[in-house]
Amino acid sequence: MLALSSAAVSAFIAPSSFPALDCDNNLILAGVDYRLADYQQSLFSELAIPFPASLSRAVNKRQSEYLAGRYAAIQALAGLGITTRDIPTGEHRSPVWPKGVLASITHTSTSAFCVAAGKQTIKYLGIDHENWLKADNVAEIKNSIINEKEEVFLKQSDMSFEQAFTLVFSAKESLFKALYPSVGYYFDFSAAQIIDLNTENHSFCLRLTETLTPALTAGASFNGQFIFDESAVQTLICEPC
Repeated sequence: MLALSSAAVSAFIAPSSFPALDCDNNLILAGVDYRLADYQQSLFSELAIPFPASLSRAVNKRQSEYLAGRYAAIQALAGLGITTRDIPTGEHRSPVWPKGVLASITHTSTSAFCVAAGKQTIKYLGIDHENWLKADNVAEIKNSIINEKEEVFLKQSDMSFEQAFTLVFSAKESLFKALYPSVGYYFDFSAAQIIDLNTENHSFCLRLTETLTPALTAGASFNGQFIFDESAVQTLICEPC
């Protein structure tokens, strides 16, 4: 954890209380908890993190989650031996990482995480963190996230359907973040299907249902891991070179 410079910063952000994923030595995972109620724009200056012009009209919620995400990213990069506080935003609001770095940020309204690695060891990398969805939320978005076959599969899980759905929603978000740098465009949740979910070793597997690029063809599978507590689930996809 980087040094916190003032009481205001300490009130806003703190080390994450979420259980940590079991990452291999090639990955650096950093996480923080933050409090929207204690956010103020001056925290950008205190943490020496550039305030982007694109956030000038954004509400406090968006500004605070951006700040927390960049703060987590700075910690992750520091774990790779990279010292920078300037992580600009590129196309589709994606962070622009230092040369040779592969990384992914995720956040909720109370926490933010970043996982980072060197491109020489990792080919695809994506992380996502989601609060457990309730039944009414699941009903609203279910048809845009999973198909009928996946629904049947998830209802056979050891988890409740709402929890299994939240996990798969998060897993597909992790897959999107992992593949987007190679694909270069938004693709739908229907582009991948859950084919395995193991609650004993906290692993899952997604398979592409359509070809995204010449190198990412229909049928390609991606393994991931997950961890959770009573409030949220976190998923990670990491494919070595």
